[in-house]
Parts: sequence; structure tokens; C-alpha cells
Amino acid sequence: MKKGTIMNSLKSRQFRFGGYATLIILVVLAVLVAVNILVGQIPGKLDLTKNKLYSLSDETYKLLDNLKADVTITTIGKVGSEDGTVSAILAKYASRSRHIKLQTKDPELNPGWTKQYDVTGQGLAAGTLVVAVGTKYKNIGMYDMYNYDTSNYDPSNPNSQPQLTSLSVEQRVTSAVQYVTAARNTTLYVLSGHGEQTLDTFSLTSEASNENYAVKDLNLLNTPAVPEDADVLLILAPKSDLPGPDADKVRAYLANGGHAVVLLDLLRKANELSNLADLLKSYGVEVRNVVVMEPDPNKRALQNPFYVLPNLEYHDILSPLRTNNYSVLLPGAQVIQTLDLKKKGLKVEALLTSSAASLGRIDVANNPSGTRLASDLRGPFNLAVAITDPSNDTAKPDTKLVVVGNVSFLAPSLSAQVPGNTDFFMNSIAWLKGQKDSITIRPKSLQTLRLTITDLQARIFSGLVVILLPLLILGAGLVVWMRRRHL
Repeated sequence: MKKGTIMNSLKSRQFRFGGYATLIILVVLAVLVAVNILVGQIPGKLDLTKNKLYSLSDETYKLLDNLKADVTITTIGKVGSEDGTVSAILAKYASRSRHIKLQTKDPELNPGWTKQYDVTGQGLAAGTLVVAVGTKYKNIGMYDMYNYDTSNYDPSNPNSQPQLTSLSVEQRVTSAVQYVTAARNTTLYVLSGHGEQTLDTFSLTSEASNENYAVKDLNLLNTPAVPEDADVLLILAPKSDLPGPDADKVRAYLANGGHAVVLLDLLRKANELSNLADLLKSYGVEVRNVVVMEPDPNKRALQNPFYVLPNLEYHDILSPLRTNNYSVLLPGAQVIQTLDLKKKGLKVEALLTSSAASLGRIDVANNPSGTRLASDLRGPFNLAVAITDPSNDTAKPDTKLVVVGNVSFLAPSLSAQVPGNTDFFMNSIAWLKGQKDSITIRPKSLQTLRLTITDLQARIFSGLVVILLPLLILGAGLVVWMRRRHL
């Protein structure tokens, strides 16, 4: 080829545009390489998982930012064998606070060290976390950091396995950090001896443990008074009335700045719980044997007018529920009436209320239908209240009660579907102790939501991918080719 021909080719429009295109491609590649190198140097990572599995909640960050004591979180096992998911979450704790130290201990190489945290004497299983401040510690088992659904599990079937449902690493670790750094942990006494329910009935023992509450049984028949270390007294739907001496002991406890949660079961007959009713009346409220029903489909659940979705009023107990957009579901809620005549200075605040269109069924046992009756009372009604009786003695705390005309809302089958129910109960206990900023962290779901499409939708999507998209690419190529021919 002649020299002039080569020079003319280099000066042609085709060569110039081709050179520009090549230069742009090289510049883009250089920018991508540079960005990739810079991103690789950044220590933080972006959590793009749907449920933010590797992110911590604002409540945990607030706890970490206020830490004063040095907390050591030790993973039991061989170095390098740690659970990757757990390690990634623990790294978030350490990066947020200089008071969090992470380490791994091999029990075979450090038998003396692990023995001091082995309360059962059976050894610490691999994957266990030991959260400690000085001599105070809390162990978290490997399987406690994951939640499983065993409803369809058949132990006799070797192919049957519990289904992994959610991740609770943050819930457990944050609770443990709270526990080891707290000067004193809250003690809950659950009243017994009158047919009451227990926390075990509602599978709430683990929830109480997560909140670092010490739970104790209290039978007043064998006790001269409610113990002095009782931070909160739980009265969970007694089936029989409190005898006079028992009621007097509870009354004395409350008068001395006590705190109590009172849940009353559905359809207690008039005067059947007269001593307990008189106790509540002295604090300005009466739980009436009137069951609330909601005609509005938007204020009820399962198309059942007696399954009420109450309004959440503005109160510290309900603020976390509002933030998380949680609802509360009350099946068979009873009316709580505030008395006109009550102690001066007594403060009764509505927590859960029914709508203005709600009705109150006086005899629901004989009239279970949702059809409106002439005898039905008109709403709205209070379904849960918070009571504060200010103390005249600055050295004594205010008396506080939370009263709910229902206990069925804590049933495990219901709480599993409506997490706001459990949170409402636990937040009530926190409020009684003055913990406005109580930490309530829900496990993070690991369940995969499947997309279901019809056959027609499948054919449409196939046509788009197999036919339309290739035609668009071919058309774009033809346009580019035609334009280049005219350069």
C-alpha cells in the first residue's frame, strides 16, 4: 500500500470516529478499574439484602454509642470456623464502638478459660458466643441465633427437618450487651394460686429473658407480702378471685410505689372477681363484662367483628409500634371504663381504643352473631389503659398500672402473626420501669418469597426475552451500520 494511501486513510472520517470510539472505550475501562480499586479500599459495605440482615437497628446503635464499659464478645471454636453471617454482624458492633472487643477461643487450647463460663459443666459448644464484662457474662448458643419452624417437623421421618425462618443474632447480642452492662436487672413476679396464666403459657419466657428480666413465681398464700425486689407484678387472667388477704398484699405493694400489669380474661361473671375489681376501682377504672365488636371491615381481622384492630393512642408504650408500623389485634376485648369518681391526681391514659362505630355486646355468650342488636352499647371504648398515681413522697416512685380487658391477644399462634401484640406487652413492662427507650428488636426473616405467575404471563415474558429483545438489539445494530456507511 502506498504511503499516500495510508496517510489519507488516517485522515479519513471513518478513522477519526473509530479512534474517538476506541478512546472513549479505553477511558470508560480506566474509570471502572479506578472505581473498583477505590471501592475495594473502603472498609464499610453496603447491605443490599431485603431484610437488612447485616445491618444493625437504631436502638442497637444508640446502646453502643452510650457504652461506658468494655464488652468482650468471644466466639467459641477454632479460628477460621466461625459462622460467616454471625461474624459479619458482630463486626458491625466492633466498628461502631471501641468498647466492643471480638475474639475467638478454641476450647481445646483454652480449657481453663472456657471452664469459667461453662455453667452446665458439659462444655461450650462450637459457635457459642460469650458476652462478658468482668465476671458478669451471658452465653448465647449457636442455635439461639436462628429461629426455626417445627410445626411440620416429624422426628420419626429422617427426611423431615425444621424450617429455618429468621435470624436473631442482633436480638440476642444486643440483649446480652444490655444484661452485662446493667447495674441491676428487672425482676418480674407472676402472681399464682388463683388459676392465673403464666409466661410459659404464652411462650413469653424467652422474650422476658431477651429483655434481661428475671421471672419469679409469687404465691401470696405462702408469702407475707409482695417481695421488695418486685419491680413489676404480673396478674395474668386469674380464674378465681383474690382472697381478701391476697388482695390486701397487692394493694399494699401498689400503694408503696408498685407497678403491675393486669390482664383480665373474657367473660368473667359479675362480682366473680370482686376483690380484684375493687382494687382496680381504687385506681379509677372498671373492666366491664362488655365485649367490643367492630362493624367496619377495616377495623377488624379475619372478617370477625370480635377480632378488633384498635386505634393506637399516643403514649410512650406505643411509640415503638408506631415507628415500626405495627398493629395490635385483640380478640374478644372487654370495655375498660374510667370512673367519674376517682382519687385526685390519678391519671388514666387510653392506650388502645375502638372506633366511633364500634359496638359493645353485653351478653356475647348468648348472642355470638355479629349482627347489631338493640341492646348493644355505642363506642368508642377504651380497651387498654395506663394508670399513674403520683407519689407524695419524693423518695418513693409513682404507682403505675397497665390494665387490658383481654389476655387472648398473647396467644402464641396470634402473636406469631401479629408481632405488635408481644411488643405491646413487653413495652408495657418497660414503661412501668420508666424505660422509655426500651429496645425491642425483631428477628429478621430468612424466608424466601416466591413469585407466582400465570401461564399467560410466562408466555408474555418469554416473548419479550426471546423475540422482542433480540429484535431491538438487531434493529439498533442496523441503525448503527447504516449511519456508519454514510460517514
